[in-house]
Amino acid sequence: MKPGRGAKRRTDNVFHGDAHTVVQARYIGRLTVFGIPIHLSPLSAPAAAVRWIAAAVLAGGGVAAMIAGLSGPRGSATALLVIGGLGAVGAGHALGSTTRQRRLLSHGNHRNVVANRVEALVKGLADEQRRQWRDELVVRRVQGRLLLPVMCRAAPANLFDHWANIRGQDDGTPLDLTGDVADLDRVLARVPSRRLVLLGGPGAGKSVAALRLALRLLQHRGQGGRLPVVLPVASWNASTTGLWRWVAEQLTIEHPELAAPTGAGRTLADEVAQPDRLLLVLDGFDEIPGPRRAAALRALNEGLDEHSHLVLTSRTEEYRRAVGDADVLRAAPALELRPLSVAEVVECLRTSTRRTESDGSGLWSEVITCLRQGTGEHAQRLRTVLVSPLMLGLALSVYAAADAHPAELLDAAALPSRARIEAHLMGRLVPAAYNPPPNVGPPPRWRAKDAERWLRGLAEDAVRSGAPGGELAWWQMYRRWAVAATAGAVVLVHAATVALTAALPLHGTVRWLGISCPFWAALALAGLLPLAVALTDVHLAEPRPVRLSVRPRLPGIAARALAGAASVAFAWLSNIPTEEHPYPTGLPVPFALVISVFFLVRATPTAATDISSGTPRALLRTDRASALTAAFSLAVSGPRRWCLEALVLLPIPLLVTWQGHGGAGQTGVAAWAAVNGSAAVLTFLYGLTASAWGRFALARVLLALTRRLPWRTLDFLDDARDRGVLRLSGGAYRFRHSRLLDHLAGPQAPHALAPSWSAGVLARWPAPLVAGVALAVSAASLTGAIGGTARPPGPYRATPSACSLLDSAALVAALGGAPVRDFDPPVDGGMFDTEASDYGVTWCSWHAANGSRLGLAAQTVASTASLDATEVAVQDFAWMMNTPDRHPDVDPEARPCDWRHEHVGLVPPEADANHWESLLLLCGNVLVDVEYLPATTARPPGGTYETAQRLLMGVTVKALRPSSG
Repeated sequence: MKPGRGAKRRTDNVFHGDAHTVVQARYIGRLTVFGIPIHLSPLSAPAAAVRWIAAAVLAGGGVAAMIAGLSGPRGSATALLVIGGLGAVGAGHALGSTTRQRRLLSHGNHRNVVANRVEALVKGLADEQRRQWRDELVVRRVQGRLLLPVMCRAAPANLFDHWANIRGQDDGTPLDLTGDVADLDRVLARVPSRRLVLLGGPGAGKSVAALRLALRLLQHRGQGGRLPVVLPVASWNASTTGLWRWVAEQLTIEHPELAAPTGAGRTLADEVAQPDRLLLVLDGFDEIPGPRRAAALRALNEGLDEHSHLVLTSRTEEYRRAVGDADVLRAAPALELRPLSVAEVVECLRTSTRRTESDGSGLWSEVITCLRQGTGEHAQRLRTVLVSPLMLGLALSVYAAADAHPAELLDAAALPSRARIEAHLMGRLVPAAYNPPPNVGPPPRWRAKDAERWLRGLAEDAVRSGAPGGELAWWQMYRRWAVAATAGAVVLVHAATVALTAALPLHGTVRWLGISCPFWAALALAGLLPLAVALTDVHLAEPRPVRLSVRPRLPGIAARALAGAASVAFAWLSNIPTEEHPYPTGLPVPFALVISVFFLVRATPTAATDISSGTPRALLRTDRASALTAAFSLAVSGPRRWCLEALVLLPIPLLVTWQGHGGAGQTGVAAWAAVNGSAAVLTFLYGLTASAWGRFALARVLLALTRRLPWRTLDFLDDARDRGVLRLSGGAYRFRHSRLLDHLAGPQAPHALAPSWSAGVLARWPAPLVAGVALAVSAASLTGAIGGTARPPGPYRATPSACSLLDSAALVAALGGAPVRDFDPPVDGGMFDTEASDYGVTWCSWHAANGSRLGLAAQTVASTASLDATEVAVQDFAWMMNTPDRHPDVDPEARPCDWRHEHVGLVPPEADANHWESLLLLCGNVLVDVEYLPATTARPPGGTYETAQRLLMGVTVKALRPSSG
């Protein structure tokens, strides 16, 4: 078997044949993971097991690293652990997904698994196409008595293959192919190869004949028969895309549900686009750019095997030149549509209307007389023009209006040439379509002048953008405007992210590129490369309509929801105070909630598998619903979009780091609501820019403001189709004929733009990786800088000297005599350690002659790089209350800064008998310790404990001074 014919074609990465052929191929497709193309090949069970284990280890290690980084003490290692953990989880996911796809290739019955599903889809396609083609024939007015009697005959012998090759045997007897185009299905049935080339001049009716042929074949299709599909072939570039790969892409455009994956890097469209399932009707071979026609003809001969059925339409001269450069289409006879006869034209004009003149003659009587009896040059020109089915149809449409009369066609001075007559009919079509006879149908919604201006703009844009065959797809119209509007939206997303960072309570500066700048400025600089990559994606990407469904993914969504709930529960539990950690620093609940939500919505989109209408309006509705449903997923879809989305989410870990360092105790609910809500909104809007509907909506605003199109664009296009100016081809509009496109575009229409040079730089897959690495390094630098900021010094300043906290009256009352200051601490340990001054502790002790003793110590704890002042005070208090020699006795009702239920602990056991009272109070970042031993002869009337409590209250009031002043 020759390469490219039959079993496989490597240029497509799509292989046809049985399961054995698929398994023996080196690879049958590829995946794109984080922008990196990965070729797929079969994988044995032991190798798959090793890869599954490696993926599990990577994912588990990544999760453990993120938990350790987010739940442990805040520091410079937090960012590295979180970023490294995310990278490990992503690598594990990529390895697991590619392993799964490769294992699917190792099962020889893969094609049998999806066979029933594909057959159901083919039936749905048949029903939908039958309805759509019938409606199109009604709109084109080419059914019933309105169908022109176009006849066909065999083309010149040098335009088709030898009869022996066509018949598939040694018999070279020609087949009788003469007949009416209405019976082309019978003509095709006579050809053993079921291949046919349909030729004719401009406006000969080839497209209508192909559409009617496909409808007749569809009506007579039996169970399991081939499905006829009509595809405009102008968009096919045979040099880059194989035939069946292109067919699959076109089917996906018209029916986005065919994009659903079947495994092994294939989609439902790949399964439907098989030679034994489809009968291809390729319309408009002449609309392929001239240099590519010969390559297309060669690719057809190479890509079709003996089981492939095909109908190809083309203008005669263009096909003749392609045959001269390449060869004829193998095993296919060629038919040529002949022009109408004058008698057929006259009969059609006579029976087209009952309108009469004032003298009782028919509307077309003068033109009919000229056609029958005219002998001059103008009469001959008029016959030459009207024998074309296209021009005859235009004449009938133009002069159906009450304000026009066909007698103007007889003005030889105004219409001196055939080209002028044709241009006259073309020019009168739009005004006539938007100026119908009075009281006939609904009045036009748009003025003829505005409609013609809009249609001319669409024609010029179609020529400028190189739209195949002048195709007017709503997701491709005015692409330059759509790109500009989308680029502006992406820049606004970047600017909004920077503004959000500037609004966060992130104080201080960071050293960036040799200069000191605020955090928001560093974030703006760090996002320039991701922004450039995202703008390149906007310029290069051509989003197509998609149709998504949630139902098939409900099990996966439920599993992700449970995993997200578990992570939020873990975060909540990690922040519950305990006796050992009364101020825990666990995983922030808002951060866990955001990550869980994004993890959940990432699972929602999947291609629907039921066939729906492929009209432009239906595609717009389904793509809009899909975009709104999967906006969060679209924000990270594609190899060049996730970089900017990472920048959008970067303020969240920055705020997490700030909350654990310089913003400890200052980051409230409002800040978290602002950052999480803003990140969600920006992600949603950024995701919409990746959809076809989102770009169309943005362009629609600009086009309506500049009066290039009406606001209700699809209503206008539908109306133009109903009026016979446009026709429907699958999910896109086209002008009624390429001649009308050329007329509206004008002779000075600009040519298609050349591809941008950026396609060779930022478009390639290493660019997103470089941007991602640069952003990761920037994120680590920013979070590290935030982690190095000083924590809040408060809530209280340094306390005064302990000796100044009690006046002499309070001392005399407590000691029962004149106080004498000691120079040795009353106890050895705790806040009265002889080295306590090293920790900022001030203490003072007194005694009286009666043996009473009183000690007082105070400490204002400072913050560290990883703990704020309050957290350090809590740790110091816990250490002093739980040392083995202090025998803690903490009041169960105690609360910080509560003088009635302070934290009470007893000092050495031998002091118990002497009624030694030790009271230790924690209030914010201040620790106060009162040690009181009254003499037996000088015990206070209110009791030792109550006296010590009053002393502690008075001392604390004087010791606590807010850090703010």
